[in-house]
Amino acid sequence: PDVPRQHLLTLFAMASDSVRRELAAADPRKASLIEELVTRASDQIQADAREQSAEFKAAYSRIQSLYAAGKLSEAKLLTFANHGGVDQISIALALMCKLHVGITERALVQRHTDQILVFSKSIGLTWETTKAILRAAAGAKGYTPQYLDQAAANFRKLKQETANKAIQFYRLRERASRGSPS
Repeated sequence: PDVPRQHLLTLFAMASDSVRRELAAADPRKASLIEELVTRASDQIQADAREQSAEFKAAYSRIQSLYAAGKLSEAKLLTFANHGGVDQISIALALMCKLHVGITERALVQRHTDQILVFSKSIGLTWETTKAILRAAAGAKGYTPQYLDQAAANFRKLKQETANKAIQFYRLRERASRGSPS
C-alpha cells in the first residue's frame, strides 16, 4: 500500500520482462507461448492493481464523466500530462482511442513510445501534447533530446490512417484475448 501505483506497475513490467527472458532462454522453442502466458499474468496483476486503487477509480470516474459530457479534449490530456500522472493519461488515452485502459497503461508504464505515438496520431493530437505524454511516462529517467527528436520525426512520418489501422488491430486483439465476439 505504501508504494505508488505507477511505481508498482513499472516494477511489474520490469519483472515480467525479466521472467519472460529467463523462461525463453530456458526453452527457446516455447518462447511465443511463454510470451503469451507472461503477458496474460502481467495483465491480470495490472488489472488487480487498478481494481484495488481508490485513486484510479476516482480518476476513472472523473475522466469518464468528462468524456461522456464531450469535454475530454487534447487540452485536458495535455494538462494531465503536465500535472497529472500515468493513471489520468492512460484513462484519457483509452477513452479517446476507444481502447481498454490496460493497453494504454502498459504502453505508458513500459515506455512503448511507438504505441504512444500511434495512440496520439490516431486521435489527432499535436506533437506538443504527445511529447508531454512521453515525458510524463518516462518520469524522472526522462528521454534524451536526441531520442525525442527521433520520436518527433517518427510522429511526423506516421500517417493518421496507418495509426487508425493499428488502433483497430489493438481492438481486435483485445476482443480475441478476452474471448468476446467480434
